[in-house]
Amino acid sequence: MPGLSRRTFHRLLGAGACATACSGGGASLALYNWGDYLAPEVLERFTAATGFRATQDYYLAEAELVAKLASGAAYDVVFPIDYVLERMRKRALVVPLARDKLPGLANLDPQFGPWIAADNQIYAVPYLWGTTGIGYDSDHVEAPTSWKALFDPRHAGKISVIDSKGDVFDQALLAAGMDINSTDKPAIRERVYPMLRAQKELLRAYDSNPARALAAGDTWIAQIDSGDLFRAQKQRPSLRYVIPEEGAVLWIDYLAIPATAPLPGVAVRFIDFLLDPEIAALNANALRFATPNLAAVQRGLVADAGDPALYPSAETRKRLFVSENWFGGTEAVVDELWLELRRA
Repeated sequence: MPGLSRRTFHRLLGAGACATACSGGGASLALYNWGDYLAPEVLERFTAATGFRATQDYYLAEAELVAKLASGAAYDVVFPIDYVLERMRKRALVVPLARDKLPGLANLDPQFGPWIAADNQIYAVPYLWGTTGIGYDSDHVEAPTSWKALFDPRHAGKISVIDSKGDVFDQALLAAGMDINSTDKPAIRERVYPMLRAQKELLRAYDSNPARALAAGDTWIAQIDSGDLFRAQKQRPSLRYVIPEEGAVLWIDYLAIPATAPLPGVAVRFIDFLLDPEIAALNANALRFATPNLAAVQRGLVADAGDPALYPSAETRKRLFVSENWFGGTEAVVDELWLELRRA
């Protein structure tokens, strides 16, 4: 499914996918995942190794994941992004993971260890990580150096930003020279929001799959996740990726087990299976996102390990920020402005 992105909401397989995956008997592990975010060969190998098959449902945004788990949906493994983990833990939506059941933790880069809460228990294990920067077609656009390029009238009708409240405000805050986790409500309302209103007039779309439009030539410059751009590059070699001078968001997606998991024991085995260096490399090489699996990198299994666009240098890392997505009081302001922006 090369045309789909990490953020693509694609229930296009629906029950037919489950019917295929569930055939042949045996228990089936239920995964709730971002779109196109697990190499198919990985599931085949897991079934061969354990006898357990896996089915997947897909979500577009973290809010949908949290709401689904809060409603009691019976999934065994979920793939939450970093900033929702504490909220999920506080609501008892995910369960602690036993260290002794996860020997593969030893393969992780110390910079990307398991997510440990204040109670010193592990609640999630890092899966893949990346950055959200600017993708552009070098045949049509000069290499951008700033997020302001996404507000440039010269590219009107050929610009897109990711169809997500957090991402839309991230790029505007950075373009305005502000912290992505700013709590300055007046500045967000009086400085950032007018920028977004003006940008909307220039956009081709708010797009949950910017890679597809870039590859097709419909968009020339876009906010995009790193791995999605590099996969699209196979279809359009002129595509490039840049982390602007103001910096960019660094995100980590995790693996966690919901409190409602029907097969928690099998879920732990699946998570540890993904920590195997060969399996981690299969995922990283297929999806073109960075792996936190240091053993896979050190063994030379990861094809992109030397690419600074996917594995940024220590100097570039100083310009990468982890989003808190305005939890608390500022979140309400952003929610209000996001709704106004979409209605405008």
